[in-house]
Amino acid sequence: MWNNVDDTIIKRITGVLKDILELELKAGNKIVETYDAKDGTFPMPNAIMIFLEKPFKTPIQKDLDKIEYRDVNDPHYWKAEYFDKENLQFLCFKFDWP
Repeated sequence: MWNNVDDTIIKRITGVLKDILELELKAGNKIVETYDAKDGTFPMPNAIMIFLEKPFKTPIQKDLDKIEYRDVNDPHYWKAEYFDKENLQFLCFKFDWP
């Protein structure tokens, strides 16, 4: 279920994605929404998602092991994401936040 910000979801982020999230927060970005797909299928069953307020502020890393950076660039979804393939974790930002 979509919600605002659920700290239990944030605490589940692990590994390199957690490192990127911490760098983004230190750079001044903010978490504005979280999502847990445990009861749904979007974007895939058991995935968790964290959405940031602004575009990534730290240098984009495209050569990470088991982490994929994608320019989604679809206004129906979001602008860009890091995806941890092994743990089904997403770190994203949308186009425009109020």
